[in-house]
Amino acid sequence: MRIGVDLMSIPRFAEVAVHPRYRTLVFTPVELEQAARMGAERSLERLAGRFSVKEATCKMLGRGFGQGLRWRDIEVTNDDWGAPLVTLGGGAAEIAEEAGLEEIVVTLSHQADLVVAVAAAGCARPPRPFRRAATPSVAVVPARFDELAALAADLFSVPAGEVTAAASFAGDLGVTSVVVIELLARIERRYGVRIPEAGIYRMTDLRRTYGVVAEAAGW
Repeated sequence: MRIGVDLMSIPRFAEVAVHPRYRTLVFTPVELEQAARMGAERSLERLAGRFSVKEATCKMLGRGFGQGLRWRDIEVTNDDWGAPLVTLGGGAAEIAEEAGLEEIVVTLSHQADLVVAVAAAGCARPPRPFRRAATPSVAVVPARFDELAALAADLFSVPAGEVTAAASFAGDLGVTSVVVIELLARIERRYGVRIPEAGIYRMTDLRRTYGVVAEAAGW
């Protein structure tokens, strides 16, 4: 049996939920269409809940941001009784198949400004460990590298030195997917760039993030 749990702040998710581009990176057309039938407040609550289910499912699969799956690989709808229902595709489906996962069961609950989601499934074998490709060599401009470290450190609420030393934002600093999207937003505003979707999933540590930004900005 594998279990994943996620706790989400609904107000913190608001920027993603309303942003015309970021919401399409995270949600499938079906998920967005269902949320669009509701008023603004209920739509935000619903999308935050759906995102929390995606995060809980990722944890249940044993993978995190940028580790072989994308947010839209996990689609969250409802069954005939209104309970949340998860459908896997892409990398998420491959990981589940490799692990011999049985039916995935999810549940979520809202309380005030928070939503909590739990995902569980029987598992025939542990998921294959994720092996990240070697960090590509990038010519670093020290001033820009330090500036990016300071920007991330301010968002993560840790010293810039810890951001620089971290082999993984998530593994070493506890950075969540929502915070990665917030980092993306800050970078795009600061440098006037548009990071392609493939690049977003490479933003897992400072050096890789610098490489993604350098490509987009032409540094």
